[in-house]
Amino acid sequence: MKLIISSELDKAGENIRENLLETYPFEKLDNNYFYDKDKDSLLVRIKNETIYTDFPENIIQEEIKEYNLTEIDSIYFATRHKSVAKIPTLTCHTPGNFGKADYGGKDGKVSPSNPIFQKLVLNQINNLSKKLDIPFEVSLEATHHGPLTGLPTTFIEIGSDEPYWSIKEAGGVIASAIYNSLSYKDNEYSFKIAAGIGGGHYCPKFTEIILHTDIALGHVIAKYNTPVTDSILSELIRKSGRLDFVILDWKGIKERSDLKDKLLNRGISFVKTGDIVKE
Repeated sequence: MKLIISSELDKAGENIRENLLETYPFEKLDNNYFYDKDKDSLLVRIKNETIYTDFPENIIQEEIKEYNLTEIDSIYFATRHKSVAKIPTLTCHTPGNFGKADYGGKDGKVSPSNPIFQKLVLNQINNLSKKLDIPFEVSLEATHHGPLTGLPTTFIEIGSDEPYWSIKEAGGVIASAIYNSLSYKDNEYSFKIAAGIGGGHYCPKFTEIILHTDIALGHVIAKYNTPVTDSILSELIRKSGRLDFVILDWKGIKERSDLKDKLLNRGISFVKTGDIVKE
């Protein structure tokens, strides 16, 4: 079962949640959760900030055991995105901290990634957002902030400042993108599965790859979290599931030769972004 989570403290999350309930056939359960049998999806609103709610699947699975629903297998957080630039942006990313956990989660620990969903949902967002009156940028973000979970997890966000969080049409785009991307099977697509290392937080090269190639991307380690230590590389591999290769934003990496040696020693294939898209 797919678990969609928003927070009552999050205006963008409330916006997305309202759009989901208005547009799609979610039925209310006694505990104020909403279930959609067509997508085998549960919509939940929590009281706390999403980034500080570690392992929500354990709590919610226990609370719904009387309904005989299937086991939760993946998590989708519908939330706000905030940045100093305040540029209208629609984003997605995997949660976790390849560095210090300043905003939830734990130092050096990340949640499992969901690269196929990230590819599907970002392409949906890119297509659906073209109808919006306000031009929103569409971007994959590097892995950052909490919470820590034990299941494939994705944040799907409206940004980047309060005036944009409550735009109903933007909430509709994210709601539809999430809903349209939920029902997939891993063997349904022949995407190559990759993780990314290097570049800036908003990953323009990785965004281009996810939108315009047959590659699905999960975790991205931004330049500010390089050089990549052995423990961080192990965490990346462990939380990526199937991993066909790693994509390196070569100019945006510290200590490139050391990273190259680490990947070769582990038998991990890698390519440079310039081998896939124009620099």
